[in-house]
Amino acid sequence: MRNNIAINILRWTIAVPAGVMLWFAANHSIGMAFGFIHGFERVDAFWEAPDMDGVPIIGTYIIFVTRTIAAASLVGVIIYIVPRYHKQVAIVAASLVSAAAVGFLGFILVQAANADPPLGPDGWYRQILDVLSIIFGATAGAWMAYGNQTRRTHVL
Repeated sequence: MRNNIAINILRWTIAVPAGVMLWFAANHSIGMAFGFIHGFERVDAFWEAPDMDGVPIIGTYIIFVTRTIAAASLVGVIIYIVPRYHKQVAIVAASLVSAAAVGFLGFILVQAANADPPLGPDGWYRQILDVLSIIFGATAGAWMAYGNQTRRTHVL
C-alpha cells in the first residue's frame, strides 16, 4: 500500500491546496488576533496603506509574525502530507515559496517604477520585510516539518 501511485498522486493534489488554505487561514486568524489587540480599524488601515502607516514597530512585528507563520504553515503542510522524500520535498517547497516571495518583490519593483507617487523608504522597508519574513517562515517550516517527519517515520 505504501507504493500505491494513485494514493501518492492524491496526496500531492491535496497537499498544495491545503497549504494555500492554511496560508490564508493563518493570515486571517493572526489578523483577527492583532485586531483584538490593537483595534480593527488601526490594523485594517495598516494593511491598506502602501507604507508602514506611521506605526513602524507595531507594523514590523505584525508583518513578521503574520508572514512567518503563514509561510511555515504552507510549507509544513505540504511536507506533512506528501508520502515520501521528505528532505527533497522540504528543499523544493521552501525554495518555491522563497522564489515566489522574491518574484513578488520584483513585481512590486516594476509597479513602483510605473507609479505616479513613488514608493517611499517605509514602503520599501515593508515590502522587503514581507519577503524576508516569508523566506524565514518557509525555511523554518521546512526545517520543523522535515524534523517531525523523520521522527515520525522512525517510530512507525
